[in-house]
Amino acid sequence: MYCDAHIHLVDLDSREPGFARRPLPFPWRAAVVSHDPDEFAASEKMRALLSPAIAGFGIHPQNPDMRNADFLAALCREKKIHFIGEAGFDFFGDGPLRSRTPEAMKLQTEAFVFQARLAAFEGLPLVIHLRKAADVLMAHGRILADIPSVIFHCWPGRLEEANMLLKKGINAYFSFGTPLLRDSSHAIESLIGLPLSRILSETDAPWQPPHGSAWTRLEDIAMVVRKISMVLNIEQSALESILEANFASAYLLNE
Repeated sequence: MYCDAHIHLVDLDSREPGFARRPLPFPWRAAVVSHDPDEFAASEKMRALLSPAIAGFGIHPQNPDMRNADFLAALCREKKIHFIGEAGFDFFGDGPLRSRTPEAMKLQTEAFVFQARLAAFEGLPLVIHLRKAADVLMAHGRILADIPSVIFHCWPGRLEEANMLLKKGINAYFSFGTPLLRDSSHAIESLIGLPLSRILSETDAPWQPPHGSAWTRLEDIAMVVRKISMVLNIEQSALESILEANFASAYLLNE
């Protein structure tokens, strides 16, 4: 079975209308993210058409709108989501709210701390979005250690940073996607150096498309897993079993 730790159904449908009604050519499961109430409602309709997939909701650091906080808390209380996220920090610099200004830092920190505390209180996994902000995240290590599982979506950091998170007692998992297909040196370094029990596979569909593609498709998870298999020199069927077990562990599906 292929396991995709991070997809966006509504964004994918805008590029590939009706994709959810077309069967995939392999056994599959996934974690679906959304970030506002309307997107969540539309995403849930598509999720019902797919093979087993779990739903999450988060206040994204690129749009840290705390008006969605009550909606997120209600989803948790009503047990309508399996995880919180994506949450995190984004200071890539490609927009006013993604620059290290005092206002952006304040807004992103407020949204992140709210979601991290909620995840700890509700006993839910937290999915992290992180760009150019590893140092900021490290300052929140204590609260991250209180969360049952922390999943770093499309891990952008160095192996040293990943190991620092694990040493802080954080039950962290590191997800790898299409940057591997571009031979990202940081991704390959981390993939090789991390324990096998800590890695996940993802597409981030439709975002971060492979070279030559207009967007990322759900089927591209096969290319990602094949690349992980090659980098780690592990037979692919054995790797798929490991990734499936890790997916279940990261998203607390065995509890």
